[in-house]
Amino acid sequence: MLSDNQYPETLIDGDVLATCYKAISAALQAVMPANGKYRYVPLTPRPSDTQWRAFTGKLPVVGIGWQGWQSAKAGGSTFRGPLIFSVAILTEHRLPEHLYLGDGNTAGAFGVTAAAIGVLNGLTVPGVGTAFVHSASSAELAQFLSDGQASVLLTLQFDNVALDLERITPQLDTLKTLVQKDVASAGETP
Repeated sequence: MLSDNQYPETLIDGDVLATCYKAISAALQAVMPANGKYRYVPLTPRPSDTQWRAFTGKLPVVGIGWQGWQSAKAGGSTFRGPLIFSVAILTEHRLPEHLYLGDGNTAGAFGVTAAAIGVLNGLTVPGVGTAFVHSASSAELAQFLSDGQASVLLTLQFDNVALDLERITPQLDTLKTLVQKDVASAGETP
Protein backbone atom coordinates (compact mmCIF):
# COMPACT_ATOMS: atom_id res chain seq x y z
CA MET A 1 0.00 0.00 0.00
CA LEU A 2 1.27 3.46 -0.90
CA SER A 3 1.49 6.09 1.80
CA ASP A 4 -0.82 9.11 1.75
CA ASN A 5 2.12 11.40 1.04
CA GLN A 6 4.15 10.35 -1.99
CA TYR A 7 6.45 13.39 -2.08
CA PRO A 8 9.84 13.36 -0.43
CA GLU A 9 9.91 15.50 2.69
CA THR A 10 12.45 17.92 1.21
CA LEU A 11 10.28 18.60 -1.86
CA ILE A 12 7.01 19.37 -0.06
CA ASP A 13 7.78 23.08 0.33
CA GLY A 14 9.89 23.41 -2.85
CA ASP A 15 13.45 22.95 -1.56
CA VAL A 16 15.58 25.90 -2.81
CA LEU A 17 12.51 27.86 -3.93
CA ALA A 18 11.13 27.87 -0.38
CA THR A 19 14.58 28.53 1.07
CA CYS A 20 14.94 31.67 -1.07
CA TYR A 21 11.36 32.84 -0.43
CA LYS A 22 11.84 32.57 3.34
CA ALA A 23 15.25 34.28 3.18
CA ILE A 24 13.80 37.20 1.19
CA SER A 25 11.00 37.60 3.72
CA ALA A 26 13.38 37.46 6.69
CA ALA A 27 15.73 40.03 5.13
CA LEU A 28 12.89 42.44 4.38
CA GLN A 29 11.45 42.05 7.88
CA ALA A 30 14.77 43.24 9.28
CA VAL A 31 14.08 46.70 7.79
CA MET A 32 10.28 46.60 7.43
CA PRO A 33 9.12 44.61 10.44
CA ALA A 34 5.87 42.66 10.38
CA ASN A 35 5.02 43.97 13.84
CA GLY A 36 1.78 45.64 12.87
CA LYS A 37 3.33 48.38 10.75
CA TYR A 38 4.00 46.31 7.60
CA ARG A 39 1.90 43.39 6.43
CA TYR A 40 3.42 40.51 4.45
CA VAL A 41 1.28 38.80 1.83
CA PRO A 42 2.20 36.19 -0.81
CA LEU A 43 2.07 37.81 -4.23
CA THR A 44 0.27 35.34 -6.47
CA PRO A 45 1.00 35.33 -10.23
CA ARG A 46 -2.49 36.45 -11.21
CA PRO A 47 -4.41 37.71 -8.18
CA SER A 48 -8.20 37.73 -8.25
CA ASP A 49 -10.07 40.92 -7.42
CA THR A 50 -10.61 39.63 -3.87
CA GLN A 51 -6.89 38.83 -3.45
CA TRP A 52 -5.88 42.24 -4.85
CA ARG A 53 -8.29 44.06 -2.49
CA ALA A 54 -6.89 42.08 0.44
CA PHE A 55 -3.36 42.97 -0.69
CA THR A 56 -4.07 46.69 -1.07
CA GLY A 57 -6.53 46.90 1.82
CA LYS A 58 -4.19 48.11 4.55
CA LEU A 59 -0.92 49.79 3.66
CA PRO A 60 2.03 49.60 3.88
CA VAL A 61 2.20 46.04 2.60
CA VAL A 62 4.97 43.83 1.23
CA GLY A 63 4.19 41.10 -1.29
CA ILE A 64 6.70 38.44 -2.28
CA GLY A 65 6.13 36.38 -5.40
CA TRP A 66 7.96 33.89 -7.54
CA GLN A 67 8.49 34.80 -11.21
CA GLY A 68 10.25 31.74 -12.51
CA TRP A 69 13.27 29.52 -12.75
CA GLN A 70 15.01 29.38 -16.11
CA SER A 71 17.31 26.63 -17.27
CA ALA A 72 20.81 27.67 -18.19
CA LYS A 73 21.73 26.79 -21.77
CA ALA A 74 24.57 24.50 -20.74
CA GLY A 75 22.92 22.98 -17.69
CA GLY A 76 23.81 19.38 -18.49
CA SER A 77 21.89 16.71 -16.59
CA THR A 78 21.12 19.02 -13.66
CA PHE A 79 18.43 21.67 -13.98
CA ARG A 80 20.32 24.81 -13.08
CA GLY A 81 19.79 28.47 -13.78
CA PRO A 82 18.53 31.83 -12.53
CA LEU A 83 15.76 31.77 -9.92
CA ILE A 84 13.72 34.99 -10.03
CA PHE A 85 11.41 36.55 -7.43
CA SER A 86 9.32 39.74 -7.30
CA VAL A 87 8.88 41.98 -4.30
CA ALA A 88 6.04 44.52 -4.36
CA ILE A 89 5.87 47.16 -1.67
CA LEU A 90 2.90 49.50 -1.45
CA THR A 91 2.81 52.65 0.69
CA GLU A 92 0.15 55.25 1.32
CA HIS A 93 0.29 58.93 2.28
CA ARG A 94 -2.29 61.70 2.39
CA LEU A 95 -0.07 64.31 0.78
CA PRO A 96 1.35 63.63 -2.70
CA GLU A 97 4.79 64.98 -1.75
CA HIS A 98 5.09 62.25 0.89
CA LEU A 99 4.56 59.41 -1.61
CA TYR A 100 8.23 59.50 -2.64
CA LEU A 101 9.97 60.96 0.41
CA GLY A 102 7.77 59.73 3.25
CA ASP A 103 6.30 61.81 6.04
CA GLY A 104 9.05 61.42 8.63
CA ASN A 105 7.17 58.53 10.25
CA THR A 106 6.38 56.14 7.39
CA ALA A 107 8.69 55.67 4.42
CA GLY A 108 7.63 56.63 0.94
CA ALA A 109 8.52 54.86 -2.28
CA PHE A 110 12.16 56.04 -2.18
CA GLY A 111 12.66 54.86 1.39
CA VAL A 112 11.22 51.36 0.93
CA THR A 113 13.14 50.97 -2.33
CA ALA A 114 16.44 51.88 -0.67
CA ALA A 115 15.73 49.64 2.33
CA ALA A 116 14.74 46.66 0.16
CA ILE A 117 17.74 47.02 -2.15
CA GLY A 118 19.99 47.43 0.87
CA VAL A 119 19.03 44.07 2.37
CA LEU A 120 18.31 42.07 -0.80
CA ASN A 121 21.17 42.97 -3.13
CA GLY A 122 24.01 40.71 -2.03
CA LEU A 123 21.77 38.54 0.17
CA THR A 124 23.60 35.24 0.54
CA VAL A 125 21.43 32.16 1.05
CA PRO A 126 23.37 29.05 2.15
CA GLY A 127 23.11 26.24 -0.39
CA VAL A 128 21.70 28.58 -3.04
CA GLY A 129 23.95 31.56 -3.69
CA THR A 130 23.91 35.33 -3.65
CA ALA A 131 21.03 37.45 -4.87
CA PHE A 132 21.12 40.67 -6.79
CA VAL A 133 18.34 43.14 -7.43
CA HIS A 134 17.86 43.17 -11.17
CA SER A 135 15.44 46.12 -11.25
CA ALA A 136 13.30 48.44 -9.15
CA SER A 137 10.39 50.39 -10.59
CA SER A 138 7.33 52.33 -9.53
CA ALA A 139 5.51 52.10 -12.86
CA GLU A 140 4.29 48.49 -13.18
CA LEU A 141 1.63 48.57 -10.46
CA ALA A 142 0.73 52.28 -10.61
CA GLN A 143 -2.36 51.76 -12.78
CA PHE A 144 -3.89 49.48 -10.13
CA LEU A 145 -3.49 51.90 -7.21
CA SER A 146 -5.77 54.52 -5.73
CA ASP A 147 -4.88 58.17 -5.17
CA GLY A 148 -2.44 58.57 -2.33
CA GLN A 149 -0.80 55.18 -2.90
CA ALA A 150 2.66 54.43 -4.31
CA SER A 151 4.19 51.14 -5.40
CA VAL A 152 7.63 49.70 -5.84
CA LEU A 153 8.24 46.47 -7.75
CA LEU A 154 11.66 44.86 -7.40
CA THR A 155 12.96 41.91 -9.38
CA LEU A 156 15.45 39.80 -7.47
CA GLN A 157 17.57 37.05 -9.02
CA PHE A 158 19.68 34.20 -7.69
CA ASP A 159 22.01 32.88 -10.42
CA ASN A 160 23.03 29.29 -11.13
CA VAL A 161 20.55 27.64 -8.74
CA ALA A 162 19.93 23.88 -8.67
CA LEU A 163 17.97 21.56 -6.40
CA ASP A 164 19.87 20.09 -3.49
CA LEU A 165 20.06 16.66 -5.16
CA GLU A 166 22.33 15.14 -2.48
CA ARG A 167 19.56 15.74 0.03
CA ILE A 168 16.62 14.90 -2.25
CA THR A 169 17.76 11.84 -4.24
CA PRO A 170 17.79 9.39 -1.29
CA GLN A 171 14.14 10.26 -0.65
CA LEU A 172 12.94 9.68 -4.22
CA ASP A 173 12.05 5.99 -3.72
CA THR A 174 8.49 7.00 -2.91
CA LEU A 175 8.13 8.53 -6.38
CA LYS A 176 9.42 5.52 -8.36
CA THR A 177 6.18 3.51 -8.33
CA LEU A 178 4.09 4.61 -11.31
CA VAL A 179 1.74 1.63 -11.40
CA GLN A 180 0.95 -0.82 -8.66
CA LYS A 181 -1.32 -3.87 -8.72
CA ASP A 182 -2.85 -4.91 -5.44
CA VAL A 183 -4.06 -8.51 -5.15
CA ALA A 184 -6.44 -9.25 -2.25
CA SER A 185 -5.96 -13.03 -2.46
CA ALA A 186 -4.12 -15.50 -4.67
CA GLY A 187 -7.37 -16.55 -6.43
CA GLU A 188 -8.34 -13.10 -7.65
CA THR A 189 -7.35 -11.42 -10.87
CA PRO A 190 -5.40 -8.26 -10.32
